Amino acid sequence: MDEKNALAEKNDTHDMKLDYRMPIYLQLREIVRAKIEDGEYLPGTAIPSENKLAETFGINRLTVRNAVDALVNEGILRRVQGKGVFVVGNKYEEVLEEHGGFINNFSPGQKHVSIKEHTKQLRPAGNKYANYFNIGLHDLIFYIRHFITFDDETVSSEEIYVPKEILPELEIINSSVFTLKDIFSFYGIELSSMSQTLEIINGIPKTRKSLDVPDGVALLMLSCYYRDKTGRLLAYSRSFIRSDKSTFSIQLHS
Repeated sequence: MDEKNALAEKNDTHDMKLDYRMPIYLQLREIVRAKIEDGEYLPGTAIPSENKLAETFGINRLTVRNAVDALVNEGILRRVQGKGVFVVGNKYEEVLEEHGGFINNFSPGQKHVSIKEHTKQLRPAGNKYANYFNIGLHDLIFYIRHFITFDDETVSSEEIYVPKEILPELEIINSSVFTLKDIFSFYGIELSSMSQTLEIINGIPKTRKSLDVPDGVALLMLSCYYRDKTGRLLAYSRSFIRSDKSTFSIQLHS
């Protein structure tokens, strides 16, 4: 069976009408685009692999790659090395005013940056985060933990807290690929302000061990609060950063 007939047969199951005057990769491009627009492939999530798409539609990987590349070039998809191809979708125009803040600069000579989503779970808010987010003690919040490595050396960990009611889609989003600002914009959540605090701390033994912090080296704790235009707290994050691997500068705007 040739590629056109194979794709047409598969296409019947997706209620997509093919135009045989178009190259196959363009037809697949439009099928993937339609799945994004219909919500089958959600922003922040990975689409099926090239091998899976080739198998599903009975076509070769080069054809699939050409279709995916076309959407990557449009900014609808994003390739992430070692993780896959992710949906970006149509982001709303940035409404967060340009602001000053702490700018983190890791030590020179480190080239390869990797962010790994180590933990993602739903947990009750408890006293502390119920007060933070003004929700019930037993309301669920997402807890996410990342580890950030530079040149294969772990230099930072990050914890993120978001109430489930604010962003239930977070359960299926790979948060190591997109920032919270990105994810909020994907789902039309208007982020109005961010505030940061920076502290020098010793850190608890568990955190120091996870980052392999040498004796005598302090940790930097960077906390960030994300709020909407009413002042409601949408998310809270804190990062623990080895002070011997990082410097900070302050960016101000008049």
